[in-house]
Amino acid sequence: MNHVAIDIGASGGTVYLGTVTPTDFDVREVHRFENRPVERDGRYVWDLSALRERMVDGLEAAGERADDVDTVGIDTWGLDFGLLADGEVLRDPVSYRDPDATASRESLFETVDRRRVFEATGITNWNTPNTLWQLHTLARDEPTLLERADSLLMMPQLLTTLLGGRPCGEVTVASTTQMVDPSERAWATDLLEEVSLPTDFLPPLDEPGQRLGPVADDVAESLPSTPDLVTPASHDTAAAVAGLPLAEDAAFLNTGSWFILGVEREDPVRTDPAFEQAVSNELGVDGTVRLLKNVNGFFLLEECREAWRETGDPVDYDHLLSAARKAAARAALVDPDAEAFGIDAPMPEQIRAYCRRTDQPVPTGQGGVVRCLLDSLVTKTALELDALASVVEDPPSSINLGGGGVRNELFCQLLADATDMPVVAGPVEATAVGNLLTQALAVDTLPDLAAGRRLVESTFQTTRYAPTHTEGWGRAKERMADLAAD
Repeated sequence: MNHVAIDIGASGGTVYLGTVTPTDFDVREVHRFENRPVERDGRYVWDLSALRERMVDGLEAAGERADDVDTVGIDTWGLDFGLLADGEVLRDPVSYRDPDATASRESLFETVDRRRVFEATGITNWNTPNTLWQLHTLARDEPTLLERADSLLMMPQLLTTLLGGRPCGEVTVASTTQMVDPSERAWATDLLEEVSLPTDFLPPLDEPGQRLGPVADDVAESLPSTPDLVTPASHDTAAAVAGLPLAEDAAFLNTGSWFILGVEREDPVRTDPAFEQAVSNELGVDGTVRLLKNVNGFFLLEECREAWRETGDPVDYDHLLSAARKAAARAALVDPDAEAFGIDAPMPEQIRAYCRRTDQPVPTGQGGVVRCLLDSLVTKTALELDALASVVEDPPSSINLGGGGVRNELFCQLLADATDMPVVAGPVEATAVGNLLTQALAVDTLPDLAAGRRLVESTFQTTRYAPTHTEGWGRAKERMADLAAD
């Protein structure tokens, strides 16, 4: 059967056409488009009308390459949502990277302490602007907006309704909100009532694989057939992890705007050590739980590329990585999760300013900045992997890598060296593969996730990186821990 995966990230969206049978798995990129928050009325928001046009263009591109299209599924990042009344979006959804989106987080923790939030939801992510904080800020600053809303949809489901699908909830993306009980796989309504947030507008949560109806007539008219909209693993990380040939002893690292590092387990872990190490529990396919840590990932590099593009400097990866290889290793490190990094100033200047404030050598040229970022990302990842390993009984001994980092050989080797673990990189488009795989599960082409992963392992190329230069990384982790503590 032919399936279309629409994967929407922080800097762009990609549309894939996938053909899945019990013995073969073929994926082709058919369309790519830009997607960045746009500024309206002083806020950074999702541009819904533009996104619908771009998704329809992507479906048309898929229809030109296939005799028929059977299903369509959308994934994107977590946290963000739309508020609706009588089926109409009340306003463009605000991006979690908007500086004002979570302005009331400290007052939230005056109402309920962090340990209680972790007990209820299994989520820490105290530095990630999640849905709970966004709603708490709305309740304080714009209470009439919440009063008007009769439905809250996470972004993958909201985007699906724009193409004609029925509204619904889906557990993998909902579990990013810090509003879901990971044991019950349902909304943590007791917690929400404690912090005086409404619960009646929350949709029931379904597992991936729900059929949501055919695409709208105006979409179908340009396609060779009328596909059904389905819920894949609609959180991009859940899709990516589903799409990895994950070994039992392996951690996963999905590399995109965010790095999501973790291990897959059957049950959530809400122990004191997990709380102290800020480990979160998010939900995956086939009843799985992902114990994970978040690191602000290639977002910083992409923001640098955007700044360089505006000044006419070269931004292709071959050029940037060649320059980075020539730069000094670990000369300066930045904490990728520092609150200093935002979208309100050119990122290369933000990185240099950070190094000045922390009394480090200031990176020069594109190569120096890129090498600083790559060294910093793998060092922070290695530090967080140590924290994750400390809270599980069977710590990982290798890493399965998915996402954009798979193409970056320098990054992959640095990661193996910094963690002193073998890194298995691939498939490149793990998120699309997982999206398509869960669509195939929805239509019973594949019996379960394990069978899907075996199919991925047999049909997609992976590359193995062994640690070769491990000296110096212990001191780098100590420096990163000091930076993160400041």
